[in-house]
Amino acid sequence: MDLRLPKPIHGWRQFLGEVGIIVLGVMLALGAERVASDLHDRGVAAEATADVSDELNDGLASMALRRTAEQCIDRRFRDLRAIFKAWQETGTFVTPQWVVQTPVIEIPLERYNAAAAAGRLTLLSGEDQYRMGVIVEGLSRFDRIQREERLAWGRLRALQMGPQALGPSDRTMLLEALQDASTLDYEARIDIQQTLPMAREYGFTPDYERIRALAGRTWSSGRYTPSICTPIDTPRDEANKTQVVPLPR
Repeated sequence: MDLRLPKPIHGWRQFLGEVGIIVLGVMLALGAERVASDLHDRGVAAEATADVSDELNDGLASMALRRTAEQCIDRRFRDLRAIFKAWQETGTFVTPQWVVQTPVIEIPLERYNAAAAAGRLTLLSGEDQYRMGVIVEGLSRFDRIQREERLAWGRLRALQMGPQALGPSDRTMLLEALQDASTLDYEARIDIQQTLPMAREYGFTPDYERIRALAGRTWSSGRYTPSICTPIDTPRDEANKTQVVPLPR
């Protein structure tokens, strides 16, 4: 059987030229689509980087401010240990008026979590993803420590009830709370000492703008004023003047 291919009307040369034009057009269209897609991805990556970086810089400001309060925290621990020493040796102690707690500025990570859930962070380089992840881990750990500290210091404020209202079992419980608070503060210091220099190396810097905006709704002075820096023998009503919302007993 003699099989013959149909011959193009205008010849093979013109036919191949037309096919080449079609193929070239398809390739150009695909290339343009790829360029547009790459530009879109770069824009999304840049937007995600800016949003997440702003959020991480806010969180780093919380860490930096906590570090400035450590001298006050040390003094409060000395005050409390002196109270427990007197309680152990004499069975009584001078009732503290203002035990309060370590400063807390919560760290939001909603932008990071939203970007991760939407897959926007996958558009970043592996190194950028790693650096953000390391800082997020440090901030998340610090925020967890702050939340746990609230519980320990909440128990310690029972000392404001005075020795007449507390018994031997209370002393044991409160000593455990003191140890918990001390351990958590130590963990916070380590986290701060590790995270802040690393963040600086990775190009992140504490940004205090959000905290300045919140200051007037937290502290009467309109600026960062940790309640734990007020002496422990300050009457409660006087000490609470530094707080917009009075601290609980």
